[in-house]
Amino acid sequence: MADLAPFDPGDDFDAMAERFRLEIANMAIRARSSAVFRGLTQVQQVQCLMAGIMTGLVGTCFAYIEPDGRDAMIEAIADYLPHARMNAEEITEPRP
Repeated sequence: MADLAPFDPGDDFDAMAERFRLEIANMAIRARSSAVFRGLTQVQQVQCLMAGIMTGLVGTCFAYIEPDGRDAMIEAIADYLPHARMNAEEITEPRP
């Protein structure tokens, strides 16, 4: 896993990760224009986003590794969740 240094937009890794983050955010924004998505309850909307995004993430990561590395990939995703939460909170929390 990449080191957990502060975000650096000049770093290739960070710049690419930011592009992926923005694609996911824009996809979720576009979903709101779908009548089917708007017809779901708020809980269902969140569950639907998680199911699609996580399945897409896992499947895409699996495409980059050999099948015998799948358990390690799932562990790496789980291990990264606290850092992802910290990043998301920094982005979404109002600054004083």
